Parts: sequence; C-alpha cells; structure tokens
Amino acid sequence: MAKGGYHHGDLEAALVDSAMQVVLSDGVGALTVRDLARTIGVSPSAAYRHFPSRDHLVAALSLRAREELARSMLAARDAVPATGPKAGRSVRRFEAIGRAYIRFALRQPRLFEVAFAPSSVPPPAPEHPSAWGVLVDAIDEMAAMGAIPAARSADAPLVAWAGVHGLSTILTASKLPSESGLHHSGDEAMIDAVIDAVIRSLR
Repeated sequence: MAKGGYHHGDLEAALVDSAMQVVLSDGVGALTVRDLARTIGVSPSAAYRHFPSRDHLVAALSLRAREELARSMLAARDAVPATGPKAGRSVRRFEAIGRAYIRFALRQPRLFEVAFAPSSVPPPAPEHPSAWGVLVDAIDEMAAMGAIPAARSADAPLVAWAGVHGLSTILTASKLPSESGLHHSGDEAMIDAVIDAVIRSLR
C-alpha cells in the first residue's frame, strides 16, 4: 500500500482526479507529477510508478477529456426527436453532434485544451466512447438514409471534423481577425454558419 493509504489502483485514479482539478482551475500547463504527489500526500516515486513522465499523465487526462467530449456529443444526438422523415432526422442528429462539439469547447475550454494536448506517449487505452466514432456513425447514418451521397462517406468525417474543430479552436483562443467583423456575429451565429457550410459541402 502506498503512503496515505492508497491501494495500487486507487492511487492512479486519485492522481488523475487531482490532475483534472489542476487542469480545470489552472490549465494543463500547470501540471507536474511531483506537485500532484505532494497534493494527495504520496511520495513522488509512488506517483512515478503510475505515470513515469508528465506526458504519461497528460495522455491519461487527454483520453478522459475526449471521452467526456464524446459523451456530450452522444447526449445531443440522442436528444433529437424521433419524428419526421428518417433522412431529415439523420441530418439533424449530425448537426446536433457538431454543435455539441463546439459548445463543449466553449463551456469547458480547459478540458477541450487537454483533450488535444500534445503528448509523446500514446493514450493508455482506446477511447470509449470515441468522438471520431460518433462522427463516423452519424455520417454513415446520413449516407444510409440517402441524405448525402454514399461516396462522400470516406472524406466526410475529415471535412466535418476540420470545420467544427477549427471553429472551436478559434473561439476558445479568441483568435478572430479584428477586421473580419465576426466579433459582432455571436457564437451561435458562427456555429450555425459552420454547421450549415459542412452540410452543404457533403451533399
């Protein structure tokens, strides 16, 4: 048993939970394994047994954040009423996951940042659920319902992801060009514009 009464698996979970609190309050740049060990009352060597480097810790946090993003997309998709023609509903479900992606970034910018934070090590496990998987399923559903040409299924996920991730990054980083006048449009108007453009590009 590690110092502080943690069982082996409990310590790993405690480190990740504590690290997530640091991210939410101060950003991913404030993370260090040693500081986390001190915060939860264990030795640095105990913490390093679970996360040999800061990158290992960031990879674990990134996985958790992307799964939370995916769950928000699924919740938005499943909230679309099961009414009307199936083709139209498949488009509304696709739109819902795109809007959920951007709104997640706006609501939780630090969580969004760590979700895509660079790391030199791979994720510790497969994503479950996966935001990419949610997107691909939505596009496959549109193709099956005849809402978009089946031939677009191959490149549509990249096109859609680029659109929503690009706007999410722009809005969370506040990098709108001042001369564009977009500052006065409002977030929802810009979200509508990007989602509509993605839909048009797939048809």
